[in-house]
Amino acid sequence: MAEESGKFPWRTSFWCADAIEPENRLGEQDVDVDLAVIGGGFAGMSCAYYVKKARPDLSVAVFESEYIGFGPSGRNFGAVAPGVRELRAGILDLPDPEEDRFAVQWYLGKREELERRIAEGGIECEYRDEPLMMQALDEAAWEAMQRESDVLKARGTPHLLLDTAALEREMALPYRPLGGIVRTAWRAVQPFKLARGFGQQLRDMGVAVHEGTRVTDFSDSGEGVVLRTAEGATITARKAVLATNAYTHHLSKVADLVNPRHTYVIATEALDEARLASLGFGTYKFVEDSGFVFYYSRVYKGHLLIGGGELTTGFFTPSTVDHDADTKTVEFQRLYDEMVRRWPQLDGVKIEAAWAGPIDMTENFAPVIRTLDDMPNVTTCVGFNGEGLMSGSLAGLLAIGQILGPDYVDPDAERVRQYLLQPID
Repeated sequence: MAEESGKFPWRTSFWCADAIEPENRLGEQDVDVDLAVIGGGFAGMSCAYYVKKARPDLSVAVFESEYIGFGPSGRNFGAVAPGVRELRAGILDLPDPEEDRFAVQWYLGKREELERRIAEGGIECEYRDEPLMMQALDEAAWEAMQRESDVLKARGTPHLLLDTAALEREMALPYRPLGGIVRTAWRAVQPFKLARGFGQQLRDMGVAVHEGTRVTDFSDSGEGVVLRTAEGATITARKAVLATNAYTHHLSKVADLVNPRHTYVIATEALDEARLASLGFGTYKFVEDSGFVFYYSRVYKGHLLIGGGELTTGFFTPSTVDHDADTKTVEFQRLYDEMVRRWPQLDGVKIEAAWAGPIDMTENFAPVIRTLDDMPNVTTCVGFNGEGLMSGSLAGLLAIGQILGPDYVDPDAERVRQYLLQPID
């Protein structure tokens, strides 16, 4: 979906310029299923995939309010971060370093599972190695980054710590970072293609995928779950998974599970070779600033993408999660101004796309994967904190025991799930 807006042509996602019509709408039809998954993002599709794989006899249905790839799964930067809390390792006071190390190693090991699933579905999503370079732009950030490197070593997270001289040997940025950390285990994908591929994979397995079907309310009698849609349909299910992520904000019963925050991105037109080389990216094509509120940039097929979080009075100031939040010209202008400040040679460059979307933040910066206290047949699978491409895609491995019961619990996955629920001071 494209929408012209002056110099910032808004799209739902840079990764898909075409209008997408939702398929297989439920409409006013009532249905009865074994498992109803609310939300067709990476987390919801992961839960549907692993439950159907474990129990092919069960009827599983995914209900997506727009279309597969509409939300964060199709709007993100395409970074495959192999873990959780990757960007905040040097800042958080972790509750249990040994359990943290175990969780990190579990995620690193499960990257092969993500790759297996992509291969199984024959999904062409441009999956490739693409390390992230996180840069320190001031002394405080560089000091924190050196401490962070110690944490990453203790975790066993593959990385490189580069001082200014080492970084300048790899990149020739027109501004001068004091150093950086390279996450060498990161990968990249074209996220919309991956999301659409996962959706087709589910259909091929016999999972019903109902796009254009917005669930507005749900209840749990203790014997099962009843869901209502905006068009008046009733969905009866033995179990349900709530994988609405930032859009959980619209469900009053569970809105307090996450704090939605918007991020904004602009993409230049494809640059010629000389102009592209002048940006100085060199070895690393994916660069972020260190810190909670930061800018991130990526070179993709000749385009420069630059994004950043909304400026607010507090880190957990919630977004409104609507079209108005997605299309704030003032935020796109802020990104443009920052781009020109860093790369003056891009002043006047044509912007090919501008897009935005909410991410679901939690107080401990980790997913909430558990059965609701007052709804024993509803499992939440939300709160991926902007790192959900990989962790969301693996969420079904953590949630399956909550959905199908103790016979389906993997001890290592359960250990990770329980650790992720621990609070952080």
